[in-house]
Amino acid sequence: MDAVRHLLPDPRQYHPQVSLTNRLIHHAQSVLDAPDAGERDMWRQALVGAIDEMLQRGEVLSISVALAMVPTQACYQIVWDALRQAVEETGGARALVFALPLVLVAGSREQAELPGAIANVEGLNALLRQHGVFAADGDAALSGVLLHPDSLVGLDALSLYRMARQGEAARDGLPAQAAPVTVKEEGVFLRYLIGVAVQREGEPCPVRLGGSVGAWGMPLMKFLGEQLRTDGVTLFPIARPPLPAMQALVAGNHARFEVALQVFASSQIRRLRELDKEPVAIVSAHENGELHFTVSAKGDERNWEGFVWPLASLDNVKLIEENFRELMSECCVRDVHVLPELQPESRDGVPLFFTADDL
Repeated sequence: MDAVRHLLPDPRQYHPQVSLTNRLIHHAQSVLDAPDAGERDMWRQALVGAIDEMLQRGEVLSISVALAMVPTQACYQIVWDALRQAVEETGGARALVFALPLVLVAGSREQAELPGAIANVEGLNALLRQHGVFAADGDAALSGVLLHPDSLVGLDALSLYRMARQGEAARDGLPAQAAPVTVKEEGVFLRYLIGVAVQREGEPCPVRLGGSVGAWGMPLMKFLGEQLRTDGVTLFPIARPPLPAMQALVAGNHARFEVALQVFASSQIRRLRELDKEPVAIVSAHENGELHFTVSAKGDERNWEGFVWPLASLDNVKLIEENFRELMSECCVRDVHVLPELQPESRDGVPLFFTADDL
């Protein structure tokens, strides 16, 4: 397996010719161009300070313009990291709005609806406290409502900035619109459990953020399976570690597509092998900012399936390629093709997917 040489181009549109008169982009580019760690840190702190001033004045448009006009993904990452730091780090006590991404793999022959909230929210928080995700004596709790990603997007940087400085009152600003999942056949869905952790000055954060899913993963999966159990529905709830809200939105979106790609590929590979056909896997990058995946067989125009991954701003194309190669290796698919050229979005008005016979 070729695990080192990356072939897939990044199809996202950047603005390499943009004028660096934008203050935030200038600072971010100075971080990238800095000759040493000291100067790099100086420019990074200047960038965080500039964003903090803008948030204090409620100027979110200037920040949005900078993120939209960055010349490279590396520059985007630096501006976004600085925004995150300005939002989350108050320099003292803070109310950290955090979320736990939940990927739900569900299947049902008849249309069914999963609950939009965890009924036993006390049990949910007790389980996370028992396994050390929440500090035993810390002030951290999830609300138990299953939120649609759009609800988390609605908590913009300015709202989160202000909530971080409100203490326990931040809980009053949490979105509370439950988003039940409607299941018909098979699907992969993304929901968030949101909460607030109140961190006192000089004390550690009362919620363990990020990292990998530890010993709490299986008990939580079982608990959520019981809480969301619905007649006629097969359900696999996959929880990701809690993260501050902005980071959770990014991590959850990536996890959803990653799991959906695994479900698509394994199902299609199994289908082709049941037909005594050898699967051929292809991934291509397209001008509309999408990656297209197909699993097909030579000489078979009918039994192919495609999957689309619309790239978000912080998605790492190299990592997606590596993970796809690794997935194909685990599925014992030997014929894997990564197309190195950027492809058009469609051909003859039809979205462009490459199959084994196109190679």
